[in-house]
Amino acid sequence: MCVAVASCEKPIVEDIAPGQEGQKSQVVITIADIESGWASSTRAQVSVADVCSRVQFAIYQNGTRVEAKNQAAGDDGFGTLTLQLDAGDYQLLVLAHSSKANITTTSPAKLAFTNPGSSNGTGYSDTFYYYGTMSVTDGETRVSIDMKRATSMFRLVTTDVKPAEVKRLQFYYEGGSGALDATTGFGCVKSKQSVFVDLDDSQTGKPLQIDMYTFLHAETGSVDFTVKAFNATDDIIYSHEFSSVSMQRNCITRYTGLFFVSDQPDQPDQPDDPEPDTPSPLVVTVDPDWASTFDYTF
Repeated sequence: MCVAVASCEKPIVEDIAPGQEGQKSQVVITIADIESGWASSTRAQVSVADVCSRVQFAIYQNGTRVEAKNQAAGDDGFGTLTLQLDAGDYQLLVLAHSSKANITTTSPAKLAFTNPGSSNGTGYSDTFYYYGTMSVTDGETRVSIDMKRATSMFRLVTTDVKPAEVKRLQFYYEGGSGALDATTGFGCVKSKQSVFVDLDDSQTGKPLQIDMYTFLHAETGSVDFTVKAFNATDDIIYSHEFSSVSMQRNCITRYTGLFFVSDQPDQPDQPDDPEPDTPSPLVVTVDPDWASTFDYTF
């Protein structure tokens, strides 16, 4: 028997002795590795359970989804799917992420993650994907796939500490996408992404590090961020704009600086007319889990 699977990275396929002709074939799909490093020759490979809490499998034929299975961390066989399929050619989607809900996989060309504050919002997380063609013949088919990271990360690091009156932050950003086209690996809509981050008293008096995710429309892109700090009565007491932030797929863009500051002593930044933060020149470092980190100070 001959089994073929096509994708951007060719998976490992084993030929098993065929069964009786006309019966459904058993198909075993296993996530072998997750992309999390610099280049194919040096990148680190990790288990899906190390980086994601949800795995979704979807199988399509002639433009229609014929199978869909979702797994959560802790499930038996997390990262492996066994099912029965008729012989034929299929398209295989595997999506791994840590959002608070599963993503609708009706179409692999639009996998929509949504703002966490919206009705049934999923939120955004680090996300990995595989999409390719799978040929099934009589007998057992085993497919071992490598997944690629689809996301880019914006990381805010404060060098000053969180004041007691700051209770939450809002990250509002445009230029990326909240929806992934798994057939291309890039974002497919122009999104206005908004994420609120609640802060508790244990974080008072400490610097903060907060990460935001998006899907770019190409390998590189530019995203505008506005970050606001609120008090207990939802008044904006600090606001910063980070304009034209340069980002790259599978990379972190890190902005580090004083965040809880005002233009005048004892006066918060005015939210209606925030001053854009001007970053310093770019420094590039290598992160063990992401391809690169692009560092700026503000």
